[in-house]
Amino acid sequence: MNRWQQPWRVLVVPYYLNRYARQAHVLRVVLAFLIGLALVLTTGLPHGGWMLVTILIVLGGVPHWGGVRRKALERMGGSLLGAAAGLIAIVLHGWSPWACYGWMLAVVGLSSWHAQGKGGYLALLTGITLVIVGGLGDEPIAEALWRSCNVLIGSLIGMAAAATLPLRAVDSWRFLLADNLREAALLYNRIARRLPVEGDAALDQFNARLIRMRGLLAAVTQEAALRHAELDQVQRAQRSIWTLLDRMDEVAADTPALAESRSPRRVIVRTLLRAAHALRFNQPQLLADPLPAADNPAKMRQPTHCHWLVAELSLTVEGLRGQLQEILPRLIAAPPPARSLVRKMMGLDRLTKGK
Repeated sequence: MNRWQQPWRVLVVPYYLNRYARQAHVLRVVLAFLIGLALVLTTGLPHGGWMLVTILIVLGGVPHWGGVRRKALERMGGSLLGAAAGLIAIVLHGWSPWACYGWMLAVVGLSSWHAQGKGGYLALLTGITLVIVGGLGDEPIAEALWRSCNVLIGSLIGMAAAATLPLRAVDSWRFLLADNLREAALLYNRIARRLPVEGDAALDQFNARLIRMRGLLAAVTQEAALRHAELDQVQRAQRSIWTLLDRMDEVAADTPALAESRSPRRVIVRTLLRAAHALRFNQPQLLADPLPAADNPAKMRQPTHCHWLVAELSLTVEGLRGQLQEILPRLIAAPPPARSLVRKMMGLDRLTKGK
C-alpha cells in the first residue's frame, strides 16, 4: 500500500509539492490546457483559442497561488473593462468612425498611464482587450462578446487548476527560511568549534535562498494575513546573520572566544534548529523559549572582536525568534487555495475584514 501511496504525496503534502514544484507546475498547466481544449472541441465555442491563450497567460509563468490568483483576477477585471470599452467603440463606430478612434485613443492613453502604477497588469490588459474585442470598431458585437467570454472562462480554468495543485508562496518561503536557519546553525557551530567548513559555499547557498525569498514576498502577502514590512524584518534578520557568520569565519582562527565555556553557542544553535523545525512542521510552540540575555562585551576585561560578534548574533537570533513566534501562526492559518478562491470570488474577505 505504501508503495502506491508514496507518489501521490507529491500532490497533497506542501513539502513534496515544493520539492517537485517544477513537475507539479508543468502537470497542472498541461491539465488546464487539456480541459480548455476539450471544452472548445466538444462545445464548438467560437474564438476558443482565446480561452487557451488565457490559460497559458494565467498559469504559465507564475507558479505560486498568490501570483496566479492575482494575475487571474487582474486579467478578468482588465478583460471586463476592455470588453466594455471595445463594445462602446463598436457602437461609436456606427455613429462616427472618428468618435470611435478618439475613444480608443483615450482608453489606450489611460491604460498606458495606469500601467506604470500598482494595477499595471489590469490597466495594460484593459487596453489590449479593447483592441482584441473592438478591433478598429468594425467588429461584429457577437464576436466581441464571445472573445470576452472565452477570456473569462480561461481565467477561471487557470485559477481552478492552481487551486487543485496549490504551489503556495507561503510554503516555499517558510521552507527556504527553515533551510537557511538550519544552515546558519550548523555553520556557526562548526566555525565556533574550529571544524573544517566550506564557509564561502555555504554562505553563497544561504544568500541564494535569501534572494529567492525576496521574490516571493508579494505572493506571500496575497496568501496570508501578513504585511510586507513584517516579512522585511525577517529578511533583514537573515541578512544580519549572513554578515555575522561571514565575519566569524574570517576571525575565528585568531581567537577561541566563539567556543569558550561561557559562550552562548549551544543555546544559539539550539534556537536556530528549533526555529527551522517549527517552520518546516508548523509547530510554533518550539519558538516559545527566549534566549538568555547576551553578555555585554563592554563589561568584559579583555573583549575581542569575536565577543562582539557573538553578542550581536545572540541579539539577532532572539529578535528573529520573536518575529517568527508572532507570524508563524498566521502563516499556518493561511486558508487553502480552494477556500481562498471561493472567499475571494464571493467577496467574503472584505466582509470578514470589516467585522
